[in-house]
Amino acid sequence: MFGGYKSSKNSCATGMKGHNGFDGKSTPPVPSKEVRPDRNLPIVHPPLMSSSRNPAMRCFNTPTEPSGAEIPLEEVAPLYGGRRAALSLNIIVVGAGLGGLAATHTLAHAGHRVTLLESTRVLGEVGAGIQVSPNASRLLLRWGLGPALRTHAVEPSGIVFRRYDTGERLGYTNWSSRMERDHGAPYYQIHRADYHAMLHRLAVTAPNVHIRLGATVCDVQPDPAVAGGPSITLESGEVLYADLIVGADGVKSRLQKVVTGLDDQPTPTGDAAYRAIVPTDLMAQDPELRPLIESAEGTIWMAPGRHLGGYCIVSAILRLLYQKI
Repeated sequence: MFGGYKSSKNSCATGMKGHNGFDGKSTPPVPSKEVRPDRNLPIVHPPLMSSSRNPAMRCFNTPTEPSGAEIPLEEVAPLYGGRRAALSLNIIVVGAGLGGLAATHTLAHAGHRVTLLESTRVLGEVGAGIQVSPNASRLLLRWGLGPALRTHAVEPSGIVFRRYDTGERLGYTNWSSRMERDHGAPYYQIHRADYHAMLHRLAVTAPNVHIRLGATVCDVQPDPAVAGGPSITLESGEVLYADLIVGADGVKSRLQKVVTGLDDQPTPTGDAAYRAIVPTDLMAQDPELRPLIESAEGTIWMAPGRHLGGYCIVSAILRLLYQKI
């Protein structure tokens, strides 16, 4: 993955795969801004980031909770045409990842009371580049995140396939306006933490939502026939009751085991995937790497039994929201 435009100071991400191989209430600082000449959009320059031993691998060591105040929301039609559920339910959503935040937003706007539980105590940077395909972007646009996506995500022009050893171009798919024309919504590439911050903005501004960080679930009681009905027990010993419990607690889901009755263990495949983010200002100094950030197209280098992919991302929101490094 690569990220950022040639005029920005954002990041690039790379990924390789092969065999064996917030309470959300704090206010962030206001960074400096300038205008992106190629897109007429502002570039946000954050405070300097601390670096690891490898200057190309910079990290955000101590992020604070995002406020979401700097993420623009477009005025859009109310969800479900403004209709509300005839019976308002008390709902617990376990997991404040992308799925949990999206579920919280939509359930709250349907008229339900939502408690969102997250085991981590701080919502910080997790992941690298992520792709937002039209089936997801059309929902984000419907939810009012169009301005945020257009400002901080990258709409790729296409993808080129190359030989790993010579760089010879073997194939090309032109996306540009075809993606929106054929599928009714654009295709974006973005830093996962920016994506998460956008959904967090929706969740914290939705009605009747309570977000609890540092709330680790240790037990689930799903039977409505039991006294008190379905419940969640936290590590603190606190028991929370609900009409409905939604499991969005990730690949190691505790709730999935309760629903399926199975303890699904991962099956080794012999594949391994590596991900990294490289700042574009470093790539711009290298004559061989600079062309990779001078367009918004992605590149796949194909090799026997493995491949390397690079595409553009932008992480301006992330740098805006996290003030302590």
